[in-house]
Amino acid sequence: AMAASSVFGPARAQTEVDLALVIAVDISYSMDMDELALQRSGFVEAFRSPIVHAAIERGTLGRIAVTYVEWAGTFDQKVLMPWTVIENGGDAVAFAERLSAMPTRRAQRTSISGVVDLGTKLLATSGLDATRKVIDVSGDGPNNHGRPVEVARDEAVKAGVTSNGLPILLKRAGSLDIGDLEAGVELAGVLAPR
Repeated sequence: AMAASSVFGPARAQTEVDLALVIAVDISYSMDMDELALQRSGFVEAFRSPIVHAAIERGTLGRIAVTYVEWAGTFDQKVLMPWTVIENGGDAVAFAERLSAMPTRRAQRTSISGVVDLGTKLLATSGLDATRKVIDVSGDGPNNHGRPVEVARDEAVKAGVTSNGLPILLKRAGSLDIGDLEAGVELAGVLAPR
C-alpha cells in the first residue's frame, strides 16, 4: 500500500504507465441483452486471463491504467470504473470482479463521436504519464447523434490518442441485415487513423 500511495506524492506528480486505456462500451438500444452480456463478459474474461496478465507485466514499466465507460447518446456517458492502475494478475482480477458486479443499463442514441471526445478528455485529465493512449470503442451501430466521427477521431489523433473500433455483431441467423454490416464497418474503419 505504501508504494501505491507514494506515486501520488510531491516527488512524482504523475503515475507512469505503459498504456492508458479507455474501454468504451455501447449500451444503446440497438444492443440487445445478449450483445450487452457478450460485450461485458468479454472484457471481464480478458482481465481474468493469464495471457493478458503476462502481456501487462512484459511492458517496459509492467503497469497499465484502465477506465471503463458506458455510452449511448452524445450526453449519455457514464464512467463505470474510474482509472485503475493494474500491474499484476491480482489487480486485473480485482478489476474484473468489480466490473462483473456492476449493473448493466441501456439508453437512447449512438454517439461514437461523443465517446471518442470523452475518452480523449479522460486521457488528457487522467494524471497519468502514459507511453500509449488508447480508446477501445465497442458497439453495433453507426454514429447517429452528435458530430461526425471523423472529426472526433482526428482531434483524438492530434492529442496522441489511438482509437480502435470493436464491432459487436452477435445476431441470430437471418437477422444480420446490410445496415448492421455497415454499422460494423463504420465502427472498425472510421475510427482507425488513416
